[in-house]
Amino acid sequence: MDQFNLEARTQRVWDINHAIWFTLMGVGGGVFLAGRILNLTEGLGQVLGIPTVDVVSFLAIAVGGAILVADLGRPLQAWRAFVNVRTSWISWGAWSDLIFLVVAGLLVLPALSLGGSEPFSGLGWDPHGGDGGGLALEIVAGVAAVVVMTYAGAVLARPRSIPYWNSPAVPLQFLLSSAAMSVAVVMLIEVIAGEPVSPGQMVLLGLLTAGLAVAIVVHLVTRADAPGKKESLDRLLRGRHRTVFTGTVLAAGTVLPTVLSFAGAAAGDARDALAVICCVLLVPGGFWLRLLTLRVGIFPPVHIPSTAGSRSTGVSLGG
Repeated sequence: MDQFNLEARTQRVWDINHAIWFTLMGVGGGVFLAGRILNLTEGLGQVLGIPTVDVVSFLAIAVGGAILVADLGRPLQAWRAFVNVRTSWISWGAWSDLIFLVVAGLLVLPALSLGGSEPFSGLGWDPHGGDGGGLALEIVAGVAAVVVMTYAGAVLARPRSIPYWNSPAVPLQFLLSSAAMSVAVVMLIEVIAGEPVSPGQMVLLGLLTAGLAVAIVVHLVTRADAPGKKESLDRLLRGRHRTVFTGTVLAAGTVLPTVLSFAGAAAGDARDALAVICCVLLVPGGFWLRLLTLRVGIFPPVHIPSTAGSRSTGVSLGG
């Protein structure tokens, strides 16, 4: 009776819709970057004249944005997400999504083919970034894509009220996971298009997944006994989420793709098949990484000693 105790509580606001949104945004931004950096926009097919990798990128971000708007509950008030750029990573994300879709859309517009004609071909820039105008649009869209890939983790990492989220390792994990998923998706598009996956691409994927594994492990062992984070780790490593986290996220979604990627760099005949397997493993693994990160967001327990006893004791001594 001389103290107030509040048990650790799990947040209930962020869940599966947000995990899907985070995953789609990460893949959307990353596929655009991977296709451009690896110079694969012209050789992997087209949809209405627009490079396939760009179409996949636009669709992922558009669907992710639609999920976000629907989750707000009042879609007509979605504009509020844009008004707090100075203090809100959500506003940064909203603006980055919009800037990316507008600028990247302008970039590829000259390539749009409708009914055998290209009505916007006279706009004056190369949709593949081969001239000054195209390159400028490509750079702006690329910077916006990096923010799109990162801001979800930054949103979680900023508040101190949930110790497991309050770490630079969270946005780093999301960024590395997004990059790895995106490279794997681009390689899957290559295989579908009949183009060979290169050893360098497999090495790049292996480095990204290895970095992701390191980021996850470092996050798990850092401040492991802190109130709130201890309860989160109990859920992940010993509780209800143990099987999915250790099996789907760590083993199948991170470690195995690392091994297969480096093996694929050396195994020419099996490289395409290994690239497809990596993609099949990484995308579900990335989704579950995000969902479990949300589901183990736990507010630490609170212990407040009562002051009533001290006041009454003071009155007794004064008497």
